Amino acid sequence: MRELPAINLTLVSEALQGFLSEELRASGQKRYVLGLSGGLDSALAAALAVRALGPERLEAVALPGPTSSAASLEHARLVAEKLQVRLEVVDLAETGRLAAATLGIGEDRLRFGNLMARLRMVALFDRARRSGALVLGASNKSEILLGYSTLFGDSAASVQVLGDVWKTHVFQLGLALGLPREVVDKPPTADLWPGQTDAGEMGFDYLEADPVLYWHHEGGMNDEALVAAGFAEPLVTAVLRAYRRNRFKWRPTVIARVSSSCINVDRFLPRNPR
Repeated sequence: MRELPAINLTLVSEALQGFLSEELRASGQKRYVLGLSGGLDSALAAALAVRALGPERLEAVALPGPTSSAASLEHARLVAEKLQVRLEVVDLAETGRLAAATLGIGEDRLRFGNLMARLRMVALFDRARRSGALVLGASNKSEILLGYSTLFGDSAASVQVLGDVWKTHVFQLGLALGLPREVVDKPPTADLWPGQTDAGEMGFDYLEADPVLYWHHEGGMNDEALVAAGFAEPLVTAVLRAYRRNRFKWRPTVIARVSSSCINVDRFLPRNPR
């Protein structure tokens, strides 16, 4: 009960590759453009795209900012070399500083992190327009449910290939697809400031949180049932506090319904004509 159910890694990988191929075909665009951060999520999204479409149909862009670690760019290059993808580096450090000064952000690290996440998407959508591409996102299911993302930043991609994949399984898929161990093994980080990690900010790591999220979100177990099943009460409280507080991020654009056919509310409209 306290474990996250296992998945068939080969089957999931093949399904995600098929999804990427079909979404690109249906869009009429030529390729994907992806921000390659040096982290595991973007590395896995890149690997899936390359397997689905070939390296020539993925445009990888590294977007370092003022607080980015040197290791992030080094790892992005390592992944690009492994996947035989050309990597473009667009340095957003000065742009970030100027925008932060204009907005009066000062020393507020979270506001600055949100700013940089949105600036990176500005750069990626610009590259997509230039190249006839879709912006490929790399947010995983755990991040989305916990709200560990920036609205209209990393959540703003055209396609989220990992959005239904738990972070626990992202680690497993990264190993199965042969991604560099330096990338797979390092602590997840948004690289917002030196030494920053996801676990340090949230107060728990993904391997702890994923079973709680699974049995609550998919299994329907409430706080009391989770504790009775053996999960530590402080962990359950912390995970579900983030889950409930950030639910507004799950649907970034909520449409006010005044008809019987409101898009994304009443019904799904045909999307992928043959």
